[in-house]
Amino acid sequence: MFKIDTQKFLDHPLQASLLVVDFGLLMFMPLIRPPVFLSVLLVGGLVYLSMYFGAVCATPDARSSGA
Repeated sequence: MFKIDTQKFLDHPLQASLLVVDFGLLMFMPLIRPPVFLSVLLVGGLVYLSMYFGAVCATPDARSSGA
């Protein structure tokens, strides 16, 4: 299973906070009822940040390689 490395996640504070805020906004989307264009932007941002952190967590860390 995919395990989140919190150190890699916290090494990127701006992207991490954007991911949390974007996810929170999308969770309460039925209460907010934003325009369709804003909804598409939020979903696109969530996809982008998810792919970004997937790539960051998939790369081997130089600190843990023992070199």
